[in-house]
Amino acid sequence: KQWDRRFGGAGYDALGSIQQTTDGGYVLGGSSVSDATGDKSQDSRGNEDYWIVKTDAAGNKQWDRRFGGTGMDDLRSVSQTPDGGYILAGESLSGANGDKSQGSRGGSDYWIVKTDGAGTKQWDRRLGGASDDSLYSMLQCPDGGYVLGGASLSAAGGDRSEITRGGKDFWVVKVDPSG
Repeated sequence: KQWDRRFGGAGYDALGSIQQTTDGGYVLGGSSVSDATGDKSQDSRGNEDYWIVKTDAAGNKQWDRRFGGTGMDDLRSVSQTPDGGYILAGESLSGANGDKSQGSRGGSDYWIVKTDGAGTKQWDRRLGGASDDSLYSMLQCPDGGYVLGGASLSAAGGDRSEITRGGKDFWVVKVDPSG
């Protein structure tokens, strides 16, 4: 064993994604209901929020950031971007409040957040239809954009261009580098 680390606050904190960063450290992403306690430096926005922790190569915390609205925000994927920042992707039930600039289209929606290298938010985007849209995976593309994948119960409308086949369907969305 080389090392092990624990990160959390006084509430529920769950890891959803981890990636090694170009400096040899790691970026950890998940969801948290904890207020500013323990390793968490910012209070919850009122429910589950996105929470990222940046560590050095030995697993020592360098910084952490919370992103969310007053509803449930569940981070599923975090990746370092070519500019040294980070892209966070998951699903959100929050309205346009807190760190979220666009309200829910109805039910849960895909929600992506772009930060700089210090974890400061640069932009965010909500993508969804009138029902539940649950993001499970994100992939960075060579052109700098992102492919988002998950499941959707939404019919055509909002950001959805096609009708459902009945029940939950795969929903894949390609966005450019600015979301």
